[in-house]
Amino acid sequence: MFGKGIIGKGKDMIGKSIDKVDNIDDSGVDADAEIQKIKHRLDDDETVVKYARQSRVGMSMSNLHSPSSIFVTEKRVIIRLPTRMGMGENIEEYSYHQITNIRLEKGMRYSGLILSIHGMTELSKFSRGKSRANTAGVMDSLQKDVAEEIFNYIRQKIAEAKDEEKNRTAPSDGVADPMKILKARFAKGEISKEEFEEMKHTLE
Repeated sequence: MFGKGIIGKGKDMIGKSIDKVDNIDDSGVDADAEIQKIKHRLDDDETVVKYARQSRVGMSMSNLHSPSSIFVTEKRVIIRLPTRMGMGENIEEYSYHQITNIRLEKGMRYSGLILSIHGMTELSKFSRGKSRANTAGVMDSLQKDVAEEIFNYIRQKIAEAKDEEKNRTAPSDGVADPMKILKARFAKGEISKEEFEEMKHTLE
């Protein structure tokens, strides 16, 4: 379990039904209520196993009233970014097959997570004072231990996804078919149509 009384807290929900989550901290943040906001996006057999919300203390003033939340399931990562003072929202969803890497940036009190996604330029660490609010694949201002738990879980799922990919694309004789791998990457959205055509032409 994560600590109580911190706005940027999260909770480990492995093995628990989403309807049984009881997670109201001293700041009044209800994890179950937050999860209900994205429940319609989950598959029937999918459960949020880790959740965290940005700490207002570590956030920039421009985004202070709309802290984002990250939801980690067995299948994907969902980032919910409230807009217009919470009246609207933007949603990011990344399957573990799409995520090529994850970076943990530790600060004095809070940490950030940066996801590297196929087709997105990896972000370098910003200098102090620059905001990364609403930047795709980024969650700043998370409690340090919570961010590290999420980091370790996502890193493990990325490794599992890569192993699955190797097993799926490797033929019985142990020699990988480059064209089959290329088609699989294009089908999953890892490369653009232009990149697919260029690589296909090279292989032919």
